[in-house]
Amino acid sequence: MFKWIVGGLATFFSIRYLSRLQKASTNITSRIRVRIHKVNLTGIELKAMVQLQNPNPVALRLQHPFVRILHKNKLLGSSTVENAVIEIPENSQKDFDLHIQSAGWLTLIQILGTEAVNQIRNGKPIQLNIQAQIITRINGLPYEQTDTMTLQL
Repeated sequence: MFKWIVGGLATFFSIRYLSRLQKASTNITSRIRVRIHKVNLTGIELKAMVQLQNPNPVALRLQHPFVRILHKNKLLGSSTVENAVIEIPENSQKDFDLHIQSAGWLTLIQILGTEAVNQIRNGKPIQLNIQAQIITRINGLPYEQTDTMTLQL
């Protein structure tokens, strides 16, 4: 009889803990800023500043974030994939600076058009509407957020 009581209590506390982790992973807040880092012979190098905030009283474990930059649902560039698990303590935040290498100039011409690419190469002011997508796993659960923003050169 004692084994059943201990087993029931262990099950209850395990389910309670797992439900708190799941709720905590849905309460995470992410912010992303993207800017042009440099223009070189291979294409455009972007820099993404990702901030993940954990407003929960529980520490979270997350996979290193992966960022994709899209223009009209076509991939402009992405960050590198890192196989690292990071812990964000309770009520804190973690900042990531990610370099994003765009596709080559030919692909950029196909996606943006020749006029936009010529303006970028010549350093003229240009505004591009992009979508920045953050993909990660928080406590083993998939997390994805897409933000629409304007990229200025």
